[in-house]
Amino acid sequence: MSLRNRLLAPVTAALTGGLVLGVLVLAPTPATAAVPAPVTHTKADQTPTKTVFKRSSYLCYGYQDCKDAGMGNAGYASANDKMYWRMYSGHNCTNYAAYRMVHSGLPNQRPWSGGGNATYWGTSMPQITDDVPHVGAVAWWKANTGPAGSAGHVAYVEQVVSADEVIVSQDSWNGDFSWATITRSSGNWPSGFIHFNDQTLVNKTAPTVDGIAKVGAQLTATPGTWKPTDAKVSYQWKADGQPIKKGTGATFTIGRKRIGQVLTVTTTATKLGYPTRSATSAPTAVVLPGVISNDTAPTLGGVAQVEQTLTLDSGTWDPAPDKLAFQWYADGVAIDGATGSTLALGPDLVDRVITATVTATRAGYDPVTVTTTGSAQVAPGVFKVDREPSISGTPRLGETLTLDEGAYRPSDDHVQVAVQWLRDGEPVLNATGPTYVLTALDLGHRMSAQVTLSRAGYQATTLTAPATTLVRSAPHIVMERTKLKHRVRLVITVTAPDVDEVTGSVVVRVQGGFRQVLTLNHGKAHVSVRDLPKGQRTVHLTYTGSPTVERATRDGSLWMP
Repeated sequence: MSLRNRLLAPVTAALTGGLVLGVLVLAPTPATAAVPAPVTHTKADQTPTKTVFKRSSYLCYGYQDCKDAGMGNAGYASANDKMYWRMYSGHNCTNYAAYRMVHSGLPNQRPWSGGGNATYWGTSMPQITDDVPHVGAVAWWKANTGPAGSAGHVAYVEQVVSADEVIVSQDSWNGDFSWATITRSSGNWPSGFIHFNDQTLVNKTAPTVDGIAKVGAQLTATPGTWKPTDAKVSYQWKADGQPIKKGTGATFTIGRKRIGQVLTVTTTATKLGYPTRSATSAPTAVVLPGVISNDTAPTLGGVAQVEQTLTLDSGTWDPAPDKLAFQWYADGVAIDGATGSTLALGPDLVDRVITATVTATRAGYDPVTVTTTGSAQVAPGVFKVDREPSISGTPRLGETLTLDEGAYRPSDDHVQVAVQWLRDGEPVLNATGPTYVLTALDLGHRMSAQVTLSRAGYQATTLTAPATTLVRSAPHIVMERTKLKHRVRLVITVTAPDVDEVTGSVVVRVQGGFRQVLTLNHGKAHVSVRDLPKGQRTVHLTYTGSPTVERATRDGSLWMP
């Protein structure tokens, strides 16, 4: 609903009528209205006239009617028996307008010399008269202008609806008090508005600024309190008294350019019909560098072990830093040159706890340093084996075995390599070199070797070469032949170095189909070869071996009788 309609709502019927200076004539309806005869004044400076608002709308009529409609008279109803600015008391437009000016704070003394008729008001005060309506101004009609008669008319501007519509309160000689709305297009628009003592927007409490004056902080302004309370309020932030470009909201985020300055906010209240007014807050403290906030703490990632790499997650910050600086520590002591986002763990860091600091910097802000939680103690490194150790050579009495230590990492000059030869998994006394000569003690046993790697900062690692086959002695086979009637007797002897008595079996094969397996007894076996055709025959002997003696063969011949 428009302001005009809201004001009209309490009124049961629209009224039209006429104003004479001191005379108001009401017409019951526009069709039947009759304008009464003008009333003659007895004062020399006030001339009777006849004034009629032909196209204005009355919003209320009479003290009680207007009171019921919420449209007051500022106390004139009980004070209208007095004269103000030497105007006629009672129902009189000039006395009412003068009362409102005195009521607003002006002295009860006419501000000009000369006649008091309404028509003279604007011409007597031209320096404060214009065509701009303001609340609290006096609406003024020249004589015979619009609704005014020969003495003119004045009213009090209660509201400014727009530049082309106002609402006034007024009184009328020989009439009554009323409120009316007047539009520029009605033909009743005033000749001017006299700004004796216009109502102003009043700042009851100054605006305030909440927040800490530091870079990155957000300040919040209150508008202050204003009368009327429905005034529109705008904001302007200032630094050392100078307006800040784009600083026109209720909040302001302090940038780094404001370090060392003091800030204020000026609120400006505007309302149609009122002069614009401004109020300024108390200044803030001098703007200090901001504090960067670490929202998510930095953390370490990776495995805390020699030859592994730790990574540093720098966390999250508000506002975003211009730069982040890193420093790694071992047991709280800075590691020289360790200023990157990763740290390769060397053997010198074994058993130490690793931490890192992140320092955030931003122009206009105090630097902030945050330390990560510590890692686990750095574990020793582990050798990486590229090739297992192995043994070359023949596992035979008197032969030399050679150890290939294999390949591993690291393999620098700091690595110590220890060798130990084993006999059936047990260490061989004083056998710690890269080669080993097989002795009688090794017969019937399997040989292997261990390689132990050690280095500062690393777990000692022992590698075992695969074991050889059983160590054996090389046999010597002797065959003796004895010719008998229709047969040949063979005696076979097997001996081996460092073996007291060779055991095992000998397979005898004689050309022509003879084959027999003999068991050695004290290193000897015998057999009679018979039932073969007469003549030269080839003999093939095979010693099948034992845990201490190698397998061997020998060929020979015999003559069958």
